[in-house]
Amino acid sequence: MAATHADEGSEPIRAARSALRVERRRVVDEREAFRAFRGRVSSIPDESACADPADSAGIGGPGGTRAPGGARGGFGGATDGGVGLGGPATPSGSRLVAVRDAYRSTVMSVPHYEAEYDDTYERSLAEEFGPELAYALTRTNCFREEYKRSLLSAVETAVQKREAFLDALKSEVESVERARSRLDPVREEIAAIDEELGGDGEREAGRDDGDGATADFGALDACRTRTETLREDCDRIAARRQRVLADHERRLALSEDLDLPAYCYQDLDVTYPVLAAVGAVGDRLDTLRRRIEREMGRAR
Repeated sequence: MAATHADEGSEPIRAARSALRVERRRVVDEREAFRAFRGRVSSIPDESACADPADSAGIGGPGGTRAPGGARGGFGGATDGGVGLGGPATPSGSRLVAVRDAYRSTVMSVPHYEAEYDDTYERSLAEEFGPELAYALTRTNCFREEYKRSLLSAVETAVQKREAFLDALKSEVESVERARSRLDPVREEIAAIDEELGGDGEREAGRDDGDGATADFGALDACRTRTETLREDCDRIAARRQRVLADHERRLALSEDLDLPAYCYQDLDVTYPVLAAVGAVGDRLDTLRRRIEREMGRAR
């Protein structure tokens, strides 16, 4: 079935709403998984008295955190940083094994993990918490006190970043819904004007002389004025949307080449679906205005 003009303008927004629902669900799942992991780690005793001569890596604060909800760019992910992550990781200490099992049963068990990340345990630790902490948890023999402290701090950072991302998603959902609610009346008014002119395409198929006109010049001029008002409405919707996008950019520390819409909507046909929807409605208005002006020329 062919899409109507209203469908053409609303399709990007419908797709955006669907993408945001999926993204929010994934980020919530990850936040809850990290919270569960934090609880599990808190209950694992450290091995303060353990001497581990093999441990030469300094453990700092939390490393970079990958983009929540997906592994395709976003918050500055940790790099290898010179720490070897190539071989198999087999923690020898029973408490390090407990940490590994807790991580696998929480963070690595979210429903979308395989589709979005599909990392090994060690690689996932490096991406989420930084390579130094990943090394300490996979290449040493003891779950030392400083490892536990650094790990809990890094997990808290991962939770906080996902909460911040959820706040941004909430703002994005509200912005998309606001644009939809304001574009719908514009589409309805366009359809009403089109109906007054005799339906889509009918006027173009009519005669070129004045006898083919179904509306007088005054009525056509009023329709043209209505299209100008609707164009102003579209401009206001687009301007407000641009302000929201600028606010997202200020609030979120996404990578240099990726903003929130580019991240959330990377699987859609358009990167900025709200602006695409406004543009589609604007194109429809331009077509309608040209049609009205042709009719006005016939009606003189």
